[in-house]
Amino acid sequence: MNWSDVSLGFQVMWLITKELVLPAAFVSGLIWLAVEYMEAIKYWLQVASRTVSWVFLKLAWLIIRLIDGKEAADKRI
Repeated sequence: MNWSDVSLGFQVMWLITKELVLPAAFVSGLIWLAVEYMEAIKYWLQVASRTVSWVFLKLAWLIIRLIDGKEAADKRI
């Protein structure tokens, strides 16, 4: 066995590590984090959902106010 075969072997091992092992480790790490912090993720998704809903409600109120006036906006929402 000469040095070019050894070098080729190391290149193949690096390619396998780079293309298979590292992505698999990264994905399994992300899955572990998601499972580990599921309660916190649920909480912050709920906060984000309520915040977006509130913003859309205020935006709807503003559009109604611009179109129909303050009294109509206060009646509808």
